[in-house]
Amino acid sequence: MKDQQSDVLVYTTKRPFWHFLLALPLYFFTISMSLKMFNLFCENKFMSGLKFTTAVFFMFVCAAGLTFTKRVYTNANAKTVSFAFTLFQIPLCKKIVFKNVQYVSVYKNYADRDFEIQIWISETKKESVSVHLNSKPAFYLASKIAEGFEVDLLDATEKGNFKWVEKENENQKL
Repeated sequence: MKDQQSDVLVYTTKRPFWHFLLALPLYFFTISMSLKMFNLFCENKFMSGLKFTTAVFFMFVCAAGLTFTKRVYTNANAKTVSFAFTLFQIPLCKKIVFKNVQYVSVYKNYADRDFEIQIWISETKKESVSVHLNSKPAFYLASKIAEGFEVDLLDATEKGNFKWVEKENENQKL
């Protein structure tokens, strides 16, 4: 982004301590299994090495899933939002940036029974940026994004009964 000074951090994933406790043995086994994997490849036992590679990958993905963080930055002047995913301060992917945001909505997906946060870029173009199982965390993140953008928040959780969330009522939904 061009104007880093006006980017405001509006949301950071809060990981409970027990996530790190669960991930610690997974990281330990990932390291020890990686050493065994390299040993198997050095001994020309490729099939066993490939099996260990699959196990190491699975263990690392599980551990990373418990410890990665998501940060959301907004820029009200430029009407942009960016999402950054990190693992121990190491970026996992390129920042995802949305420009010219019109409003933010929380949509109830009745097929999957979850709540989606959608960023509306125009009247017809929207992007789903987050999925939550409960409405409370979905409204919390959506209100933070809308607050950072200084745009409105739409409650689209009831089919056919969409309503704008008032700034004072946002805290009641949380």
